[in-house]
Amino acid sequence: MEETAENKNLSTETMIMNGKNVSFSSGETILEVARKSGIYIPTLCSRPDLPSTGSCRLCIVKVKGVRGYVTSCTTPATPNMVVTTNSDEIEKLRRGILELILSEHPSACLVCPIRETCEQFNAPSSKTGRVTGCNMCPNRDICELRQLVEYLGLKEIRYPLLYKDFPLERDDPFMDRDYNLCILCGRCIRACEENLGTSAISFVKRGHDTKVGTSFGKLHVDGDCRFCMHCVDVCPTGALTVRGSKWYENPDIETPTTCILCERGCDLVIDTKWDKVMGAHPVRDMTVSKREYCVKGRCCLPALFNSPDRLKYPAIRHDDGKMIYTDWDNAINHVSDIISRYKSSEIAILSSRHLTDESIYALNEFARIYAESNIFYIADDEIIFPNIEKSDEIFKDIKLLYVAEANSVSDEIIKKFTSLENIIIQDIYPSPLSTSNKVCAVLPVTVFTEMNGTKTCVDSRRKPVAKAAKPPGNAIPDWEITINIGNALHNTDFKIKDFRSIQNHIQMHPWIIASVPMVPKDALAYRGFPIADFVPDFKIFVERRLELKGEIHF
Repeated sequence: MEETAENKNLSTETMIMNGKNVSFSSGETILEVARKSGIYIPTLCSRPDLPSTGSCRLCIVKVKGVRGYVTSCTTPATPNMVVTTNSDEIEKLRRGILELILSEHPSACLVCPIRETCEQFNAPSSKTGRVTGCNMCPNRDICELRQLVEYLGLKEIRYPLLYKDFPLERDDPFMDRDYNLCILCGRCIRACEENLGTSAISFVKRGHDTKVGTSFGKLHVDGDCRFCMHCVDVCPTGALTVRGSKWYENPDIETPTTCILCERGCDLVIDTKWDKVMGAHPVRDMTVSKREYCVKGRCCLPALFNSPDRLKYPAIRHDDGKMIYTDWDNAINHVSDIISRYKSSEIAILSSRHLTDESIYALNEFARIYAESNIFYIADDEIIFPNIEKSDEIFKDIKLLYVAEANSVSDEIIKKFTSLENIIIQDIYPSPLSTSNKVCAVLPVTVFTEMNGTKTCVDSRRKPVAKAAKPPGNAIPDWEITINIGNALHNTDFKIKDFRSIQNHIQMHPWIIASVPMVPKDALAYRGFPIADFVPDFKIFVERRLELKGEIHF
């Protein structure tokens, strides 16, 4: 029987590497075989998630029967091939190549004989504009160039040192670029081409003046760059850095989670410092999935979630009309007492598409028991009733509005509630609606980086959401507030009592979650609050793109 192309790719052969038999699959390069076999071959330009170019030449190996040396990242493995990845001659050549690279890189600290002593007493990176040594570089602990110098044991550079003296590039939002640290590996260019299908950056000029840049030298914000930071994540040095988190050193904790700013549900790792979100980055092994994350999840979370304006403590309206802070027991009793005064037909609930599955289900179950399923969402000022045929005519009889996305309630929408007497708000920030004298309670809730749960994303993928940071003040998850209110009303039909029981009910009633309208990937708000209002760089990005292109895509 003739072998199919698929079976051929899966078939294994053997070769000899450093005197040992190793297996490989058709189409793999020598470098891929070595990595799979646990054999280290140094490289600066190659990454498993990017196409190889062999530009750095550090991955050279000796293949028996082949004249000279070949780059292992671009040479396919063949049956019975005999490869030597490490020898005195190969190491000597690699050190020579590395010396040439370092001759155009600020390298004094890399080969300094007292570097270890210096770093022992000067541990934090010095916050300086121009990096002229490792002690001034925010990326020194993750610098691949530095790691390679240590691996090869390089002690000196025999070639003349040529500082490029490129100007620092800081006029774009979100990122700083110091191409004096660039080693021209081309990773950033390939990442842009491979992951986004664009060519926002490329090599410009020639010789010693070669650098990475944009067409005609224009700003990234004026070109096709989406500020996804793929280029930053693949850079082996400190040439590219995320401005908002470059000086926080190593995070205390890294927590894998799912970004729920839009329907895509990208995998993110949250960097936590001092119990606060200080940054976010993709999972380290980017070969497992395609990188689709955007600037919202990659760069905007710290400023968006750490704002001092966050709601922190429950507040209820006192008898004299003033809003006063209180504890959760008083707040829940106050709210449940007000709800108990109304018929279920007189209550409506505004949910949020940005909630976790658990919070969405809790609000839906609350609406079923206490509000005749009068639950709705707002998308672009459009009122959406999920999985049920209702019109906004029901609003004229509503006397109590329970809101989980207050900033989406426009004046036009609030006018539909002609009989409205009381409003309950649970949200992350104050909003114009919270100043209404009809608001009887404002309840602070957590954002998705401050809670555990799940989120159903595009293609019905249900993904985990993990708590990475401490909530501000006494804020708690939406689902917990809803359960506490529901239980305080003492209706035996309200059967969800805790997080686990919600998840069990979701398994039995998946259509409840499936009926919720999703947040489009180009959305510019979180829970009704424009991200640009809290992230100045995002405001610059949005305004400039709308001015130049009239639209924004992520």
